[in-house]
Amino acid sequence: NGFFNCLHVLKYVNLSEILANQLARQIRAIIAHQPVDWVIGSPMAGITFSHDVARALGAPVAIFTEKDPANPGQMLWNRVVIPEGATVLQVEELVTTSKTLTAVKDAVDAGNPNPVTWLPYIPMLVHRPPELPVDSYDNRHVIPLIQRAVWAVDPKECPLCAAGSRRYKPKSHWAELTGQS
Repeated sequence: NGFFNCLHVLKYVNLSEILANQLARQIRAIIAHQPVDWVIGSPMAGITFSHDVARALGAPVAIFTEKDPANPGQMLWNRVVIPEGATVLQVEELVTTSKTLTAVKDAVDAGNPNPVTWLPYIPMLVHRPPELPVDSYDNRHVIPLIQRAVWAVDPKECPLCAAGSRRYKPKSHWAELTGQS
């Protein structure tokens, strides 16, 4: 009942900047003048979007975790060191479950030699959990620009699959889903 193609939107620099500025306004409305020293995003579309949000917030550092090629679903943090006492805000472009969100935080916590001071918020462009409300992950308050519940079910329990519907992944079957190439 829904699909958000954030990469298709965020590839346009002007749209990414507009959306980042709107999210930064929401963040500032909540955190006021609290400093944000580092903004961290996840790969791939999250890299540029978190960078744009960092710029809009006036954060001096914007960086990202990397996917671990040896362990799918895991992230790596090993190129830079967050100084002790620096405040860190994790920004995501899309959150469905908390898997990537948690993997990013876990990688930074494990890979940084100093304790990390996470701000208790997770700003995101699109928050699309299977059910709402979801107000926080890991005791960090969700700040969404767009929030919609998007139906999700295991294929074994899917009534559409049981009726013979083909299961498409939009990344590989976009033309079949939309009639566009």
